Amino acid sequence: MIRPGHRTRKSVIALLGGIVALGLCAFQFGDRNELNGIPFTEVQPLVLDLAKAGRLAKRGNVDLLAGQAEPGEAVNLRGEVTDANCYLGSHVHSYDHAFCAKLCVAAGSPLLFIRDQGGEIYLVLSEKNGIRLPGNVLDRIGVPGIVVKGRVLEADGMRALAIEGLAP
Repeated sequence: MIRPGHRTRKSVIALLGGIVALGLCAFQFGDRNELNGIPFTEVQPLVLDLAKAGRLAKRGNVDLLAGQAEPGEAVNLRGEVTDANCYLGSHVHSYDHAFCAKLCVAAGSPLLFIRDQGGEIYLVLSEKNGIRLPGNVLDRIGVPGIVVKGRVLEADGMRALAIEGLAP
């Protein structure tokens, strides 16, 4: 027969063990330096210094995928890069809209790629996390019929195109 006091002692020891384990996890995992709470305007300049961003993330124990290549199927697709705000809001795009699309993208609107054949729409990603799209691709926003080289990804019913650059 187990004494009632013995069960209580085991329960207390198990509870203390659980608390210690959680305490150790808190020291080993998570945002140690509150990096996730930094305002966007303070994070934005770090795009130009990914080494510094990496050091901050390591000290703060935060995952940083910047610089890593996107997976997916390699493709060359013909179509148009345009801004999501105008295309999804008013279905406006193409060459007559290029200046407006560039302005919207410069203000932070996401990019879309509209494929010439089939009209498939892809969310545009850069080839590597945290790396800007090539300037020659950004210069061609709103220009129909360009051919881009990249990788197609799909998650939860959404298609994305990680653009490496213009295809030769």
